[in-house]
Amino acid sequence: MRMRAIAPAIIAALSVSCSGHSSLTTPSVSGSYEFVITSNVTGGVTLVEANLAAGGNQSSASGANQVQILTLENKIWYVNGSCTEGRPGQNSVSTSASGSDIALAFDEGGHSFSGQGTLTGTSINASYSITGSSCPDLTGTLQYPPGTDQGGIGGNQVPGLVGTFSGSLNLPNGTDDAALTLAESPDHSLTVSAALTGPVDNGTFTLTGTAIGNVMFVSGSVSGHSLSLFGYYDRAGTYTKLPNSLLVFDYDTGATDGLLLAE
Repeated sequence: MRMRAIAPAIIAALSVSCSGHSSLTTPSVSGSYEFVITSNVTGGVTLVEANLAAGGNQSSASGANQVQILTLENKIWYVNGSCTEGRPGQNSVSTSASGSDIALAFDEGGHSFSGQGTLTGTSINASYSITGSSCPDLTGTLQYPPGTDQGGIGGNQVPGLVGTFSGSLNLPNGTDDAALTLAESPDHSLTVSAALTGPVDNGTFTLTGTAIGNVMFVSGSVSGHSLSLFGYYDRAGTYTKLPNSLLVFDYDTGATDGLLLAE
């Protein structure tokens, strides 16, 4: 009897009455997300970091300040992914949810693909398949024809980027001892205070940019040199084997600058 009494209240809370009609609310995906895309063809893992804004049951993010991509394949890291097609950094992510079902669409610098799966709370579990792709990475195997890919997608919300990370960085003026202190604002803007000691770089320099999921994307001037840094925060040590580590790249060249550990 108690369940019968509660059920109408639940339905009323989830419904909006308009001209005698009711409709159940639908979920949305918003905030800082990391999508882990695992290819069954290449064996690579692509990390899509996105700051998603929701409108109703749909959400989206686009451009370098809202979506960044990093691929690990055959122990080699690729900033901007391994399938960019002439538009590195011009990425997008969109979702559309209906109940527990969710549709996903990704654009990796011109390489587009989609997936279907389920939404449980804020977590996403999906799969994807691609045919006829012009991505040079998808050369095919005996099992998969050229231009074909398939695999799994896992998506989860991630906390903000904060804390101090220290270690050695290979910068234009040489190898520096570095301590980077990250501070993320509610709008995802990111300020990095870089304390550097090296052959030329001695002092504290301020870099600014955006926190995008687990990615630090900042730029500034260090000892008269313009610098753009891309840092991936590996919270669990899944890819660097060191928990709470920040893997730093030169964004312009894609070269690895160093691995910093949380203090």
